[in-house]
Amino acid sequence: MSSSNQAGPRGGLNRWLIGRIALALGLMVSFYALALAVSFGLLWLAYADITYAKHPTGKLILFCVAGGLSVLWAIIPRPDRFEPPGPEVQPQDEPSLFRTIKEVAVATSQSMPAEVYLVNDVNAFVAQRGGFMGAGSRRVMGLGLPLMQALSVQEFKSVLAHEFGHYHSGDVKLGPWIYKTRAAIGRTIEQLNENILQKIFIAYGNLFLRVTHAVSRRQEFIADEVAARAAGAGAMISGLRKVHAASFAYQSYWRGELSAVIGSGYLPPVTTGFAQFMNSAQVASGLDALLKQDEAEEETDPYDTHPSLRDRVAALGSFPAGAADDSRPAVSLLRNLPEWERRVLGALSADLASLKPLSWDEVGEKVYVPFWRERLKDHGHLLRILTVATVPATRADLVRLGRGTFAKGEEGTDDDAVARAWQLLIGGIGLALIGVGWTAHTAPGEEIVLRRGAEELRPHSELSPIVEGKADARVWRDRCAVLGIADVPLSAVSATA
Repeated sequence: MSSSNQAGPRGGLNRWLIGRIALALGLMVSFYALALAVSFGLLWLAYADITYAKHPTGKLILFCVAGGLSVLWAIIPRPDRFEPPGPEVQPQDEPSLFRTIKEVAVATSQSMPAEVYLVNDVNAFVAQRGGFMGAGSRRVMGLGLPLMQALSVQEFKSVLAHEFGHYHSGDVKLGPWIYKTRAAIGRTIEQLNENILQKIFIAYGNLFLRVTHAVSRRQEFIADEVAARAAGAGAMISGLRKVHAASFAYQSYWRGELSAVIGSGYLPPVTTGFAQFMNSAQVASGLDALLKQDEAEEETDPYDTHPSLRDRVAALGSFPAGAADDSRPAVSLLRNLPEWERRVLGALSADLASLKPLSWDEVGEKVYVPFWRERLKDHGHLLRILTVATVPATRADLVRLGRGTFAKGEEGTDDDAVARAWQLLIGGIGLALIGVGWTAHTAPGEEIVLRRGAEELRPHSELSPIVEGKADARVWRDRCAVLGIADVPLSAVSATA
């Protein structure tokens, strides 16, 4: 199809956007004119005081010269030094990925990017890099490995079309000018002390941000429209929702799942582990609730470069949903995922790439069991008179147990104490049962599960209703009796840990 039929957002840029871009460019020119006027004005005051005053004022001269030169230095554009955000992918390395990118480039009437990088982010981006203020630059695209794991191939195509839409609407060319001006305004404000001049530039900077961010938000709508026409509004809407949820989930996954494993010197399969995390029942339920809340309540911030999820989904509602297509995970376009994962993480830190590989099935034994032993060495005495069936089962008991782990003089809330108590209890129960033939297992997004043959025990989820007052303690004692573990002592753990 032609550009006007396929990629053209309702005939091109609307009058509002043209007017806002003109206003942004006018503000940009005005900023540099204001900054030059202030700078030369200060320098002229210094010159005038030296030349015409009978008794030149040293402090005034120093203030004017320092202020004038500082503003001049702040507004000088800095060269664009591009640092690769991750490993570069070549067409011969990943032909399926590049065929997909080329398919979307053709559908949006855009040329291919000169360079494609993989990054550790739930994000995709395009930019012009190199040259000066955008002139003489090259097209660059970044694709997040966790993004590709979260999206289907069709949703991934919609995201690619959205990114190519930024080239179509021209904001990638306008971007360097706006970004450089924002940076110059920021440097100017930093250079000036708290005085009337700084307040003037702060007010001007806020106006510039509001205008340019409004332009950016409109360009996001245009890029969404390009994506809807090229890949279907249905894929774009579901892709937006998944990206919104996955961005939040990836941070939780990294902090709650990966950090403990990495801290123990191991590196599990990060990308496939993220898929497991997203698909776990508890995480999926929480993300679904988060999406519903955000779409119901979220409003666009005037200082945000992106419209709210709710506004973007609503704007796409007038476009055809498109036929359901390739539902494979987009990461399946990569034929050597483990190698790319290693290189992406290596770009973050050489230490990450040097960690010992470990499957998620081994995390319970290799990570959590040693962690429990260390914790029980320090605090196992707090469990010395307990058995598996007689562990503390009220919040008050957990608070007392947790506070027993605090160092002398250490302060903490009751919630902190409860969290410490849970760690100690699950470690104590886990090690006690391992001592009688059970094994510990976990997976991303899942709690610790203790197994012996076909039998399993989930200490946290089975004890939680009792601690919360929703069930009687006899439920836990009866459960332990049925499994034949009621009298297994935790004191043995304390003695041997």
